[in-house]
Amino acid sequence: MDILGKVNKVPGGIMVVPMIITAVINTFVPGVLKIGGPTTGAFSGAGAMAFIGALLFTAGSQAKYSDLRAICSRGGVLVVVRLAVAYIGSWLTIKFFGLDGFCGVSAMAITIVLANCNPGVYAGLMQSYGDNIDKAAMGVINLIAVPATPLVILGIADGTGFDYMSAISTLIPFSLGMILANADEKIRKMFSTATPVVLMFVGACLGASINMKAILNVGIAEVILIAIHLFIFMPIMIATDRFILKRPGYASVAATCLGGFAVVAPRVIGERLPQYQPYVESVTAQMAVVLVFSIIVFPYITKWIVSKYGSGVQAAQQAPAK
Repeated sequence: MDILGKVNKVPGGIMVVPMIITAVINTFVPGVLKIGGPTTGAFSGAGAMAFIGALLFTAGSQAKYSDLRAICSRGGVLVVVRLAVAYIGSWLTIKFFGLDGFCGVSAMAITIVLANCNPGVYAGLMQSYGDNIDKAAMGVINLIAVPATPLVILGIADGTGFDYMSAISTLIPFSLGMILANADEKIRKMFSTATPVVLMFVGACLGASINMKAILNVGIAEVILIAIHLFIFMPIMIATDRFILKRPGYASVAATCLGGFAVVAPRVIGERLPQYQPYVESVTAQMAVVLVFSIIVFPYITKWIVSKYGSGVQAAQQAPAK
């Protein structure tokens, strides 16, 4: 029974398939994932950050000091463009439509969709299609996966500013892995095969916070958000990847997929910015719909981009022949 072979036929399958399995369990029999002990720790949202920390460590262990410039360039450009587009989208919505937005799509919803990303899906897809620099760029892209990002973009009236500890907490495991592996090549070799194992648990933990029934609640607001994400924002990111970074574009699509923290962000924003409190419930429901859509559709879009323009794996295989 070739289970792994079938899983690998799904784009980013080593992460996406466990995510979908636990999402289905969480949707129909959520109590199974909440019995406590190692089951809850390994297969629920309780273990998500621990496994993401392990994933950042393994990504760092495969990064060489000589690759740092390329890592910061690829990941940094995608992050900067994403933040710029999110800020412009948020500003335009507030300026012309106010906090209420339009057609049930509030300024908060627009900002979260444009600012949030899914480092787990990105890492899973880069495991299938990316080179070592793409994989290591997760350390940079993960910086904007936190709820603090849309909070900052929407504007912090109380002067709290950027959540520096979120950035530091992301960089520490990545940096530690990189330092140790560059000091001892045997450590790099030991962790070279660890990423798929960690990705499986990352997917399982992230899926445990997804309710698949959200897709049944699609209305005009959700359709507009998906359209903005898919037909306006994603092409901007692909153009950035292809014309600025001179890359095939698959990494930009993977980095555009919405992340699980998008469902958490509305409550965080509502608590910190009272003027957005009336939108928390509706935006949370909207983000759940867009999230389910993203984790199902974006891996296949990434696969299509790879089929059309190539991948980092193909480039690495062709390099010695040049």
